[in-house]
Parts: sequence; C-alpha cells; structure tokens
Amino acid sequence: MKNFKDVAKVYKDKAISAINPGVPYSYKTGSSKAFKTGNMLRQVSGANRIETMIREDRKGKVTFTFDFSTPNYAKYVHYGTKNKNGSVRMGKRPFAQIAAQSPEFKKVKDEVMNAKTAELLDDVFANLNKLWESGGDNLTIS
Repeated sequence: MKNFKDVAKVYKDKAISAINPGVPYSYKTGSSKAFKTGNMLRQVSGANRIETMIREDRKGKVTFTFDFSTPNYAKYVHYGTKNKNGSVRMGKRPFAQIAAQSPEFKKVKDEVMNAKTAELLDDVFANLNKLWESGGDNLTIS
C-alpha cells in the first residue's frame, strides 16, 4: 500500500525533472526547462529529502513541504520576474507547479488519500458500532 512518502517521492521526481535540462516541458510561456549550470538542480534536490517533505503529527495532521528557497534565485525562476512597470522581465518556469499537475503525482496522491479516508471511515463506523452495542442495540456493518 502506498503512503505519504510515496507521494513526496513522486512530487520531488517530477519537480526535479522539470528543472533537469534533459526533460523539456511545454508550458504556457514555452519551455519550463529551468537549468543552466546545475547548481539549482543540486540545491533544490538536496534541500528536499523525502523524509522531511512529509510530516505527520500525533493527531494525524499531515504537512507537505517542498522547499525551493535555496538557491535564493530558484523562486525567481519558478515565479518569473517583472519590471517596475509590470512587464515581464523573465517568464515563469514553474517546476513545482508542473510537479503538482502531473498525472503521476495526482494518481499516487489520490490513492493515498482514498486509503486514508477509508481508514478514517472504518474507525468512525467501528466507534458507532460500539456506541450502538453499549446502548443495547446491535449494528451490523458489512
């Protein structure tokens, strides 16, 4: 069964692929290929370890984080830049957005979310069954 770390791995792979020069993506502004020297590719990849991208607290709250603050210019590559008058200076190359919109990421995310939802519902119905039994009734769930 897939878990949240699988979701993080697919997301990271897709984001890194969008930065990588060997995999050009077509996006609204042309190619999203965000690569020149390899520095950004190495730093973004290194800053995002699968183990730290997903955090689940004791209450079951899950936080997903993808850090592209290092190197400091990665955010400008991702979001693009504008001149003071508002005209585009450098078009955006949204590698993180491409990863989030990839069919592979959506598929694994949906699989994990569906499994987690089923687990939660199983717990809810089990608790309802206990409540019914404590009241003297029998609730059968099949």
